Amino acid sequence: MELATKRSHAGAKADLRALVNGQYTGDEHALIEQVAADLLAGVSARAGVKPGSGKIAGLSSEAARREIASRLAEWLIRDTGRVGDPRPSCLPVARWSPEEVIEHTGMSKSTLYRGDHAQFYSVVPPGKKNGRAYPAWQFTADVPSHLPHLLEILRSNSRIQVNTFFMSEQESLNELSPAEVLAGMAFEDRRTVAPEQARMLSLPLKARLDRISALARMEVADLD
Repeated sequence: MELATKRSHAGAKADLRALVNGQYTGDEHALIEQVAADLLAGVSARAGVKPGSGKIAGLSSEAARREIASRLAEWLIRDTGRVGDPRPSCLPVARWSPEEVIEHTGMSKSTLYRGDHAQFYSVVPPGKKNGRAYPAWQFTADVPSHLPHLLEILRSNSRIQVNTFFMSEQESLNELSPAEVLAGMAFEDRRTVAPEQARMLSLPLKARLDRISALARMEVADLD
């Protein structure tokens, strides 16, 4: 149960980060309610108040939860949609420096480096022997919520191999790359999208994720 709770908290944190970055595709208000309940439970535990039985700052537990949710929604959700830029129509081909990732996503430098090859991945900048450059596509739309699952499958691969996997067109994906299929949109430098490619990109997320997961497992098996 403790492990499940830790996973739940980790998932909520990742979803909240995606919401702040304009990349969350789920029900924003349901997420806010979940986070508010988690925050209230933490505060109640520290204050020695049994959930649902006492008051916090003069409010009942339920009223306190509603107040927390209201404040979070006010801060994080716009009336016109998610925080951040509107959902893009295509994937960027740029590579960001660590400073650019921090500027675009708001994460800290330590979080960025800890998450490398676990939540996202980096490559060596062109013309250099070391350093980090982050393909920008992986911070687009709802990719951050699902990329860690694929990186876990590819965990034994090098940074170059991981990037090659995501960026290479695959016959089984109608000549689209795994990155494009995961995001459900083509790269910005793809001049045309054939009808069969458009159908692939419009598949439900689970179907697209299952296809890429299968390819990732084949990739790892071929390298063993």
